[in-house]
Amino acid sequence: MTAIEAGGARQWGVGSVIGSAFSIFFGHFISFVGTALLVMVPSLLFRLAVPLSPFQSLVDLILGQVASVTLIYGTVQALRGRKVAIGECLSEGFKRLGVALAVAILATIGYVIGFILLVVPGIILVLMWAVAVPVAVVERAGVPASFGRSRTLTRDRRWRILGTFVVAGLIMAALEAVIGSILIASMGSSFSEAVLELASDPGAGFAVAQWVLGALMLAFYACLLATLYYYLRRDKEGVDIEQIAAVFD
Repeated sequence: MTAIEAGGARQWGVGSVIGSAFSIFFGHFISFVGTALLVMVPSLLFRLAVPLSPFQSLVDLILGQVASVTLIYGTVQALRGRKVAIGECLSEGFKRLGVALAVAILATIGYVIGFILLVVPGIILVLMWAVAVPVAVVERAGVPASFGRSRTLTRDRRWRILGTFVVAGLIMAALEAVIGSILIASMGSSFSEAVLELASDPGAGFAVAQWVLGALMLAFYACLLATLYYYLRRDKEGVDIEQIAAVFD
């Protein structure tokens, strides 16, 4: 039984999406996190070579979206009950990178602009474009078509999508805090000392910690987006995961 077979109903809720995403994430932990770590290696090297660079965020943005695209492919395959290796995620994901990466970057720019404009427009865009990247990866739609398709799929479901993002964000923030505390403790510093050291002279240990935490967040976020995309299509179009994933065969 796959992560989504237990509940046969077409309707879905916040708990079902998050539960399925976590099931996929932990069931394929090594391959998914390993893929994210590999994709983000250039970010780690750049952070070590140029500490506190103003371009670090741009590097992380681009590489983070590359990781998300490769892992959306992996998640769709995992949703149909298949095991996915790191090499498969990378090779198949990179085949679908072009338009999907453009969609991801443009969406992120739109979110930033929207949040600058009194926050609410940013939230609206996040909900409208929630599955634009999975659309680009799975359906190979063009850039405008991916955004339009996402608006259609998310229409009348955006409150549920907002709840999904909020609850998942809180859970991941708590996990990140726990993991971050463990990593800091392993470095032999108190939390306050670690923060001061990071602010004044971020060393290799903190760069590695950020790399690991970032990979964990990216892997789970990709699982969440792909799972949400599946539930929306099952709910609104009545398709099953085999029909959706058939484009990869």
